[in-house]
Amino acid sequence: MNWNQWREKARKQLMDGIAPAEAAWSENPAFEFAVMQRKPLVKPVIPKEFLDIAPLIAAARDPGRWNLLYRLVYRLNHENNHLLNIVTDTDVRRAMDLVKSVRKDIHKMHAFVRFKKIIIDGQESYIAWHKTEHLIMELGAPFFMRRFSDKPWSIFSPDASAHWNLKELTYAKGMAEHEFKHEDDFDEVWKTYYKSIFNPARLNLKMMKQEMSPKYWSSMPETALIHELVREVPQRLQMMATAPQVRAEVPKNISVDKMKELSKKCSVCPWAQHATQTVFGEGPLNAKIMIVGEQPGSEEDIAGHTFVGPAGRVFSEIMKELGLKRESAYITNAVKHYKWTPSEDGKARIHKKPSGTDMHACKPWLEAEIAAVKPKVIIALGATAATSILGRLVKINEARERIVQNNSFAPNIIISWHPSAILRAFDKNDAIEKRAQLKSDLERAFLLANAPSPSPYP
Repeated sequence: MNWNQWREKARKQLMDGIAPAEAAWSENPAFEFAVMQRKPLVKPVIPKEFLDIAPLIAAARDPGRWNLLYRLVYRLNHENNHLLNIVTDTDVRRAMDLVKSVRKDIHKMHAFVRFKKIIIDGQESYIAWHKTEHLIMELGAPFFMRRFSDKPWSIFSPDASAHWNLKELTYAKGMAEHEFKHEDDFDEVWKTYYKSIFNPARLNLKMMKQEMSPKYWSSMPETALIHELVREVPQRLQMMATAPQVRAEVPKNISVDKMKELSKKCSVCPWAQHATQTVFGEGPLNAKIMIVGEQPGSEEDIAGHTFVGPAGRVFSEIMKELGLKRESAYITNAVKHYKWTPSEDGKARIHKKPSGTDMHACKPWLEAEIAAVKPKVIIALGATAATSILGRLVKINEARERIVQNNSFAPNIIISWHPSAILRAFDKNDAIEKRAQLKSDLERAFLLANAPSPSPYP
């Protein structure tokens, strides 16, 4: 049974008035319900909130998912049409746990699928095998259709497979991993990339396995290097300890205008020579709030202004919805140069995440800006900004729940999503949720910045 089949059957059972306790779901299409006490409905009401999460619950590898879905939709019609807002309800809590687990599995699929080139009937195609925790192929595959629409590809999992032929996305039966045997030269590219981003100073095996579970390693070529890289950690740490640490040198007690002029000549990081220009902060020097992003994007690098690219437009839309003006805050980035790598065809610049070395090199500029502006509140958008401000690795979904007070940089620090996280969201619901959270955090930051002391916020 799939979501659409369940939906049709559930609608009929609701109209017939079959209560959850009397309805026993079965994967057998010929199975019929036992009919006892009935409360018929002329037309069931299915809230949008339910339709948003129900396909995710239906994809969960949980034998009780169909009963749970029916209990929820029955209770929404007969008990409380706002049931999904009651987060302490047992059924709602279980549903949200499944939704969270399935969304995480979709995110892992998008992150860990590794395509391999293959020639089929003289045509270049791509294939991949990925182990899913839930039955998510139909939920996860459309992402690849949008991202890689110019080449035919197939993704296999134990339960199902997805196939894109440049015109249509279709689904078929799955394949066991031992049946999928194919290697290509691009496997070495993944290994080279992983080796280049592996930071021995941040090695945490427990956290690494939580983020990239070993169950995915067999289909990811770069994971073959993990044991070797872990063995080399002591040696590489020793080399890092003896290597010179490069930092920008910023004179004390200079104006922001002078600081901005000096930053144009900054060349301490290797990306200065590849960027179009230094992109410095902008805004009133008496601003109560400072917004710190991660690094300039391609459009910011060309224009020389902060937050003017796609992520910046999302930011501006949210500020406008809140009735706030960009000019009311000082806006800057933790890293001042655009870090990029050329695309395979050399026609585009692909964003690269700043490393710890990049943040370390640029931090004196950020520290000088903060010292000059003296904001009451700093809102750090994204992991790079949060790490630069707090001096430690940060998980945004956990850190944004609280305000860090009495930090050396500002009395109040708030962490939130970078607008680019909304653009990179793995589905529409994830984007909506992140956008709402960023909007809420920005509103909270501005209220806190303008609140009389002592702050009414915890």
